[in-house]
Amino acid sequence: MNYLFPFISSFPIKFLGSLLTQVTLCLLALNLIGCASQESVPTPVIEPLPVATVEDESLKKEIDRLEKIIAEKDKIIRDQQVKQNTQAQTLQEVNKEAVRTQVKLHRLATKSSTASAIAETEVSLERLKQAQIPAADQILRVQAHHLVETASVLFTQDQFAAAMNYIAQAKQLIDLITHPSRKKTVDDNNSFFEFNTPIQLHTKTNVNIRTAPNANAKIITLLKKDTKVSANASLGSWLRVQHDQNQGWVFNTGLEARGNNTP
Repeated sequence: MNYLFPFISSFPIKFLGSLLTQVTLCLLALNLIGCASQESVPTPVIEPLPVATVEDESLKKEIDRLEKIIAEKDKIIRDQQVKQNTQAQTLQEVNKEAVRTQVKLHRLATKSSTASAIAETEVSLERLKQAQIPAADQILRVQAHHLVETASVLFTQDQFAAAMNYIAQAKQLIDLITHPSRKKTVDDNNSFFEFNTPIQLHTKTNVNIRTAPNANAKIITLLKKDTKVSANASLGSWLRVQHDQNQGWVFNTGLEARGNNTP
């Protein structure tokens, strides 16, 4: 150190002042840097997680319930769509089968077979005409005759399948006349038979038109003797008749065919 003073004393005073100033500035800068490095880094603030409330739990349960309902409804809709598609396919198959049956019927209903069926039915009707049958059966015979006439017209138009359909209905009526025991079966089975051609009839006595083919059914109106009516259907021993604005059921023993209506 003693050697340093002679060395420093050899420098000019001005130079020493400048040197001391620079050293002082350096020390000051180092001090500032040290102070800055010693400053503490701020600790990040961690916010606490929200605590679920009772209302939140209730809302969540409601959302889960609604989602479950939506899922169930979606399943029902999908099942219905599948069911509808299946029904549509079934209906298409039924329609195809109906067309095939109709084609087969036309193929089987040839001119010769139809002519034979018409002739056979006409012979049966002629026998019934000569026989003594009840007035109620006379009504059925008249209807069978009208059916055969319609079948004959269709035959001349080469509509053999349609003609055979009318002949089948005529044979059904003839069968009821020739086998009286089957009429009770028809009544029991509620076999409804609608006439293709209405029959003009007259009342033999005063008769009641009822709402249904039943003796206990409500009476619509009373028809006096010799009243003209139009029969358009039958169910066993009952006939459905039309008179003016009234339509209902009359027991067939109270009606009869007259004049031009008895072929």
